Amino acid sequence: VLGARGAPGAGGFEGSPGALREGYEHFDPRAYLRNNYLPPRADFSSEEFVVPWKLRCLAETFASGEIRGRTLIDVGSGPTIYQLLSACDHFEEIVATDYLAVDPLSLSPWILDWSHPHIPVGLIPSPHACLD
Repeated sequence: VLGARGAPGAGGFEGSPGALREGYEHFDPRAYLRNNYLPPRADFSSEEFVVPWKLRCLAETFASGEIRGRTLIDVGSGPTIYQLLSACDHFEEIVATDYLAVDPLSLSPWILDWSHPHIPVGLIPSPHACLD
């Protein structure tokens, strides 16, 4: 069972490698984002929901200064960058990778237009951190 993407089936992909491949071939990043990163699952007004919790944990982890280096490689980034925001001040280079070509393509509109999501200021580093 592969549950990270929350694709077909309640627990993710189940069954044979062929079923796994089939599920990924039809993966829809927009549906994934809609189902996992919009209210009610991503209610930024509440500290009890998973997305604000993830952002807070990542911000606290990187703010400790214990994790830093030249290059951070995020394997399986998916169609999101929230997991990288707090790392920007602590690494010279961040490489986001994914198994699916469609996921990085879904990120390309953000390169020039950062107006899409609004994340509470206390959960991310300074705005300039990831724009260098």
